[in-house]
Amino acid sequence: MKITARYLGTTRPNRVVLNMAADPKCAEGNNGKKVGNVNLLVNKDMTVRNVICFVKDFATDKDFTPPADKALLNQRGCMYDPHVQTVMIDQAITVRNSDSTLHNIHTFAEKQRSENFAQPMKGDERDIVFKRAEIVKIKCDVHPWMSAFIGVFDHPYHAATGDDGSCIIELPAGDYEIGGWHEDLGDLDPVTVTIKAGEVSEIDLEVPG
Repeated sequence: MKITARYLGTTRPNRVVLNMAADPKCAEGNNGKKVGNVNLLVNKDMTVRNVICFVKDFATDKDFTPPADKALLNQRGCMYDPHVQTVMIDQAITVRNSDSTLHNIHTFAEKQRSENFAQPMKGDERDIVFKRAEIVKIKCDVHPWMSAFIGVFDHPYHAATGDDGSCIIELPAGDYEIGGWHEDLGDLDPVTVTIKAGEVSEIDLEVPG
């Protein structure tokens, strides 16, 4: 199933240039280029990046095994990359510092223990794992403009919209309610969809403007 997040506003939000002057290594990491905020990215076709999409209230007797492949949260150019992603419970996430400056990883979770640790050296890596389903915010206490969001789920039917404002979720045939979440807007209105075997379904999630 293809999900596209569509912005309902009439004009695209302006991006604000981030002030990274407090740490010269940040400008160095971006080759001197200006970097804009990433909290609400609307494309020219009014699609929206970084929307977490998922099956709501998914109920099954099946125990899903988390992917063996680790997710990656990279700190590069004093920004988190990716800004938004989704994982399963117990799926390892490698946090990496690709900058020549100190970073701090501070997670804000409601249903589990928060993490708070430093990565002072370029190349530092550490794995973290979340044990309960929720959306976790991550901040760098050293660079206050740095933030990321990780959607943690107890099933594999989730994804975040990419650069083209869409994502793909592979679903078996059945009836589903698809939810969405955005860091500035919270929960989006869900959409009900029927998936038929052998067919590709496409839906839009509306993002208020």
